[in-house]
Order: sequence, then structure tokens, then C-alpha cells
Amino acid sequence: MRKTTTLRWFACAIPVCALVLTGCGSQSSPGSTVKTDAGSAGDSGAISVALLIPGTLGDLGFLDSSAEGLERATSELGVEGKVIEGGANQSAAWKSNLENLSNGDYDLVVVGSALAADQLTEVAARHTEQRYVSIDQEVDLENVASITFRQSDGAFLAGVAAALATTDQSAFPLSSGSKNVGFIGGSDIPVIRDFLAGFEGGAKAVDPAITVQSSYVGNFTDAQTAYNQATSMIAAGADAIFAAAGGGGLGALKAASEKGKYGIGVDSNQNGLYPEAILASDLKNSGNALFAVISMLKDGTLETGKNYVFGISNGGVELIVNEDLVPEESVETINAFIEKVKDGEIEVPCVDPYCAPSGA
Repeated sequence: MRKTTTLRWFACAIPVCALVLTGCGSQSSPGSTVKTDAGSAGDSGAISVALLIPGTLGDLGFLDSSAEGLERATSELGVEGKVIEGGANQSAAWKSNLENLSNGDYDLVVVGSALAADQLTEVAARHTEQRYVSIDQEVDLENVASITFRQSDGAFLAGVAAALATTDQSAFPLSSGSKNVGFIGGSDIPVIRDFLAGFEGGAKAVDPAITVQSSYVGNFTDAQTAYNQATSMIAAGADAIFAAAGGGGLGALKAASEKGKYGIGVDSNQNGLYPEAILASDLKNSGNALFAVISMLKDGTLETGKNYVFGISNGGVELIVNEDLVPEESVETINAFIEKVKDGEIEVPCVDPYCAPSGA
């Protein structure tokens, strides 16, 4: 039996561990606090970091990854950290939490999603002495360091995997050979359109004749809608479904499994959720990125007013392939595409403002 293995092109990858943090999502009410250390942040003279989650933990993806990055910083760097869950779709709570966190008690206040970028922009403009980090969207303020990703690169590789599945019935027995795949996004916003651009580019790099169906859930929590959309796409011929829809995307993976087709996970390693159906997971390592930024804070090199771009070269994205489903020849094909993307031989389609090279 072959194991799930990782196609990596960087040295600093970390496991995305949601086992402890996942439980917090179901136990915490909007605005509640989950501490990552035994004491209160800021009470021992150590660097203190607060992470505001615009949603709840337990998505098995992007939000859990960010919280895991802070947890790693507490254990490896001696940072005192606190995670605050702001509740899903509760913009007023996000703003209120940010105001409360901007009282000077924290060396760094981190906003863990582009969903709260507007609230961060408003609050940070008033609290100019507080340092902030915006994850997943650039905020153009002198006291805010931004983290963005080349998520189109990882989605491109997901598109390659989906295309191989739908064009090779002999290697992928759940495939109909339809040359048809599906993409389900959370909300119709630039960062998710960037995922779609990469995914479509990767699929058509394998075979330009492939059809890419696409739809949007409207949020990042509605697993039932994602399930229904995936079911409709499969009925229309899709052999593989890739969902970039946060916790909502788990519904699409369930539909792929139940309907006897392939799914592709996102943000964290979701291969084990439906090992008979999930070809691969496209990791967008927000935890890696946050750990790197906190490390810069600790050594005095963090610059606010700057956008840090994470992608191929610095641990921002990777593809973890389920080799129980993907044969060796296909793995080698994906590896070849990785090298071409890494070397710049392939120009991956992207959506502004997410087209900057890694490390910019």
C-alpha cells in the first residue's frame, strides 16, 4: 500500500495540525478567546501576538493553519499568543475585537483572513502606534505588514491533477474520460478568482479541450450549498471537483466521494477525509507564512508597510498527492509541472493583486 506523500519544493514546510485547534471551533462562541499558552499574552515580557480569526476554527483549512502557525511560534520562539474567534459573517464583531486588541497590550495584532481587511484598514488607521499583520490581502498602511500568496501556483497544480484524472480512465477508474472538471469557490472575490485562474490554467495545460465548470457558494461556511453544486457539476460530466471554499468546501469533497468521483482538497492536507476519492490537497500554508513573519518580528527585521508574498520558493503553497489514487507516472507528470512553474518556464495565470512573485 502506497502512502500519501508530499510534492514539496521548499525546505521549511510544516505539518498543518488541526487536531487540537479544530475542537475550538465547535466549543467557542463568536468573539470568544482561545489562548495558545498557559498565561496571558504580555504578562512575562515575551513578544505577544494576538490572532483574530474572522470566523471559527474547525475548517480543516486556512483558518486552522493560521492558528497552528501561532501555536508553533509559542512553542519554538517563546512567543505568547492568543487566538480570538470572531464568528462567521460577523463584521461588527471583527471590528469590535480589533478595537479591543489595539490597546497596546500586543506587539502584533494579526487578522487571519481577507474577509476582515476592511475592518482592519479602518481600525489600523486610527491606532497608528499598533503593529498589525493582514493575512491574504494587502493593506496599504504604514503600520500594517501584509501577507499574500501565489495561490494560483498551487491551484495550477491542482488543475493538472484534475486534468490527468479526467483524461486517463485506465489510470483513474472513477473517471468517465469526459474531459470535464469542476471548481467551486467560496465568494466571488479576487483571491478566489485567483484560485480559479490557476486551476483552469493547469487543467488546460494538460489538455486545452478540457471544460472547467465553476460556481461560487457565496460564503465560506455553507457545506450544503457546496455539496449541491458539486453534485450538479458531476451530473453535468465533471470527473473531479476542486473547492476553494473554506469549511464549505468540505461539502464538495463529500459529494465527490458519495457520487464516485474525485475531489481535491485545499489549504490543509484533506486527503485523509475521503482517501478513496481525494486525489490531492492544494496547501496554502498560512501557518508557515505567519510563523515566518513572527520570526521576523522576534529578530527585529519585520517591516510594516510591506507586502510579503509566499509561494513556491518560500513555503507558501504545495501539493500533497494521495499516491494510493495517483499512479507513479502521473506523479512524475505533476513533478515535471512543478519544476516548470518553479523555473518560470510556465507563466501561471493569475488575478491582480496576487501576481507578484514569491518573496516580493
